[in-house]
Amino acid sequence: MNNFKFSENIESYLVSAKDIFISKIASGIKTRDELFTSLYNTLLLPGYFGFNWDALFDCLRDFHWIDEYLVIIVHEDLPTLSEEELRIYLHLLADACLDWKIDEEHKLEIVFPESVRCKVEHLLSAD
Repeated sequence: MNNFKFSENIESYLVSAKDIFISKIASGIKTRDELFTSLYNTLLLPGYFGFNWDALFDCLRDFHWIDEYLVIIVHEDLPTLSEEELRIYLHLLADACLDWKIDEEHKLEIVFPESVRCKVEHLLSAD
């Protein structure tokens, strides 16, 4: 789970700092469309974003529209998607994080509340 972090204090990640772009994914997301819309709005995704898993992965591997080096996606809670869609989302995030190399112009980190650590780890290891 490279670059996945779990925190008791999610608010500490929401403090702006130099060279950090923060995307806050609010709690209460219940559908894939709500998740895509939240990511579109908070990551300032380009207008050509296709609102599907492939398009999300492509955008999480580009960030040419973001000036800051570190991009952090902070989840207030785990989206309440179906287990299959949640597994897809978590694997997509993990793969996107792993795909960024040290010498590239961005780094991606993902933050979840500590309270969902077991569920995230279970879903990522259940395959």
